[in-house]
Amino acid sequence: MTTAGEKMKSVVVYSPDFSLCYSFLMFLQSHYKVVATTNLDAVTAMVRNKSANLVIIDSEPDQTIQNLVNDLKNINSETPIILTYVYNNKLSVLENNIKKNVKEIFYKPFDLNEISLRIPHIISAI
Repeated sequence: MTTAGEKMKSVVVYSPDFSLCYSFLMFLQSHYKVVATTNLDAVTAMVRNKSANLVIIDSEPDQTIQNLVNDLKNINSETPIILTYVYNNKLSVLENNIKKNVKEIFYKPFDLNEISLRIPHIISAI
């Protein structure tokens, strides 16, 4: 939790799966200001206006996600990014291209407790 003078950190969660967005929202909202979206443009806008302390992207690596991660790092290199997806060896080249711009990758099925334990360390490193 935050103290009286401390501003609550913001976490932006993107997933094409609305129910996963909702799960992240419900799980993290007691400790963070969470914005969950199924719209990639909303993620970019929040990083651009510096209203995201952390971005969680739930999506298989593809060219769109690689471009998004690169764009987010160009907009604000300080905003850490977490990628979550179901591991697939066929995606290893794309993952390696993306890996240099993300702080962590969690493979599904993941434990929300594990992610929530890592978030404070990731955010405090900025």
